[in-house]
Amino acid sequence: MPFYLSIFLSGNSVSLMPVEEAAALTKVIYKPLVCDCNIYVDGIHMELSLWDTAGQEEFDRLRALSYDDTQVIMLCFSVDSKDSLENVESKWMAEIAEHCAGAKIVLVALKCDLREEVDEKEDENAESQPQEKPIVKYDRGLEVAKRIGALRYLECSAMRNRGVNEAFTEAARVALTVKPSSRPITLGNALSCDACASTKSEVSDT
Repeated sequence: MPFYLSIFLSGNSVSLMPVEEAAALTKVIYKPLVCDCNIYVDGIHMELSLWDTAGQEEFDRLRALSYDDTQVIMLCFSVDSKDSLENVESKWMAEIAEHCAGAKIVLVALKCDLREEVDEKEDENAESQPQEKPIVKYDRGLEVAKRIGALRYLECSAMRNRGVNEAFTEAARVALTVKPSSRPITLGNALSCDACASTKSEVSDT
């Protein structure tokens, strides 16, 4: 019997949908606002349901219902939006503490391919006046991950199909560390920004 997990996607999460192209996903079935897939993590069969929910303020009450019985949350931000990283601590962690205190956190940086674009533009304009770089650096994301007590910090790019599958696999692996219960394991995903974007994983091995 497989483990059953539900991942709730909140925010402009449409760019996460290229997950069906990830090699380890053996089966993907599309439904309105739902993507079901099977993966194997450390030899264990797991069935994931990806639920797309809204992250806007007007949907706060509705989104809160999705946190029920959640053991693991994928909390995401976009590297091209420093505000989205700030919201991880100022908004999302407070909401998680209110509705599912004790849930394990996996912090995921999205759209990391944009860092490479910024570096390329800087090389082209090396002798011109330096421009402010709004891109969130890897070390900054890792710092926040440690501060909020995340068990994993990962980065990915849906645009280049890098690290997306690994992000879900690591979240599922964290779920396996949760004390077993009679209920299915639930993963919640609160996206504080938009779109997924290099494959790095740090913070904790537990």
